Amino acid sequence: MIAGRAEAANLAVITQPPTILNLAVFLVAGAAVVICLQVWSVVKGGYLSRSWQLFGAGFALLLISQLSVLLQTFEIVVLPVWVTPTLLALMAALFCYGAFETRRVLS
Repeated sequence: MIAGRAEAANLAVITQPPTILNLAVFLVAGAAVVICLQVWSVVKGGYLSRSWQLFGAGFALLLISQLSVLLQTFEIVVLPVWVTPTLLALMAALFCYGAFETRRVLS
C-alpha cells in the first residue's frame, strides 16, 4: 500500500485575483440559478417557461464550470483541459437559444 501525502491548501493560490474572481462568478452563478428557478416557478406553463428553463440551465452550466475551475485550482481534482471550455460553450449555446426563444415568443 502506498501512503499518500496530505498537504494543506496553498493560501497564496487561494487569494490570487483570478481565483477570487472565479469564486465571485461561482457565487453569482449560484444566485442566478436560484433566481431563475423562482422566475420559472412563476411563469411555469406560460409562454416564457421554456426560455427561463434554458437560462436556468445555462447558469447551472456556468456554476458547474466555475466549480471545476475552483476544484482544479485547489488541486482537489484533475480534469482534462477540454472540460471547462466545453461547459462554457454549452452555456453560451443555451443562453443564445433562450434569447432566441424569448424573441420568438415576444414577436
